[in-house]
Amino acid sequence: MKIADVSRKTGLSAHTIRYYEKQGLVNPPAKDVSGHRAFTEKEVELLNWVSCLKKSGMSLSKIKTYVAAFDGENNPLATDILEQHLVKLKIQQQDIHHYIDVTSNKIKRLKGLT
Repeated sequence: MKIADVSRKTGLSAHTIRYYEKQGLVNPPAKDVSGHRAFTEKEVELLNWVSCLKKSGMSLSKIKTYVAAFDGENNPLATDILEQHLVKLKIQQQDIHHYIDVTSNKIKRLKGLT
């Protein structure tokens, strides 16, 4: 699969995909006979996962550590990184629920509904 196809499938720009390769977050894919990157479904899946981690607030350096641990089959480290991230996400989720409640109450007061 060419980089343009991967870009469409992942929502990542070709520039971002190349940047992730340069940062060591994903390994560069093999090249086809014409010298173009030929991504596999497994590589697309990894790019989607890296994108998910990034969008959910994990730093690129932490993602790199996670990917290296996962690739090296260091499951305890990979699991630890994900568990720490999950705790952070759950705290953010609680905070967002609080912000929604406060904002909703403010709207009600402004409309004179309370």
